[in-house]
Amino acid sequence: MLKMKVAMVGCGNIGADLCIALQKGDLPAELVALYDIDEERAKLLNRSFQLNAEVCSLEEAVAKADFVIECAVAGAVKDVVDAAIGAHIDCLIMSVSGLMAHPELFEEARNNNIQIRIPSGALCGLDGIRSAMEAGLHSVTLTTRKPPKGLAGAPYLVENGIDLESITEPKVVFEGNALEAAAAFPANVNVAGALSIVGIGPIETKVRIIADPRATENSHEVCAEGAFGRLQTTTTNMPSPRNVKSSYLASLSAVAELRAAANAYLSYCAECGAKRQG
Repeated sequence: MLKMKVAMVGCGNIGADLCIALQKGDLPAELVALYDIDEERAKLLNRSFQLNAEVCSLEEAVAKADFVIECAVAGAVKDVVDAAIGAHIDCLIMSVSGLMAHPELFEEARNNNIQIRIPSGALCGLDGIRSAMEAGLHSVTLTTRKPPKGLAGAPYLVENGIDLESITEPKVVFEGNALEAAAAFPANVNVAGALSIVGIGPIETKVRIIADPRATENSHEVCAEGAFGRLQTTTTNMPSPRNVKSSYLASLSAVAELRAAANAYLSYCAECGAKRQG
């Protein structure tokens, strides 16, 4: 059976969940190349899931593939998109906050006929935001609530000397726009990036982050108002089994995007084959 060849950049939590999904056998895709700034982590993933993938450089990995998935960190996003453009293949970017730091990548990808896929991540309701944009939105606000340990190590908290262990009651630790949130919490609020990209943009999208010691789950509430009326959604997520900073739904959104990309790729291949035969 024809399968889409995939290169994966970043071999951590989401990468492992993608491998688990691929092992089920109903995804028409296969991992052919792995890249991680920590080569040993890529090798470990390769051994753990008995992959037949090559651990190599970013450029080599992308050159071997039909599609590339970034599930590393925001700082890797520009290099991954640039490599995808150079290889003329589409890509899935999980670290959406990295795209917010380089908005020019969207135009560069369009000019080269490359699609940048953006996952819904740990958030529901993006379809409604996208639809509402057709008539215009007046305001969009995201409120994220996480256990303190789910925010540990965030640059904003470190720079401002916010001690998460001393928090005994729910506390608002950040208020600002989505662009500021992406820089302050690059590993925690990729949902803010996805919400702002499909909606009114990173400057106008407001974000509030709450550290809640009583919380056992990660939750994201979206409130939007526009010509259509008012939208309010709440997504309550179980943390990923291997990474409390990430929601399990984020991994599932990566799997769903990979499935959609693989199906589109196979349809394209079938269409090209039919044209050649005709």
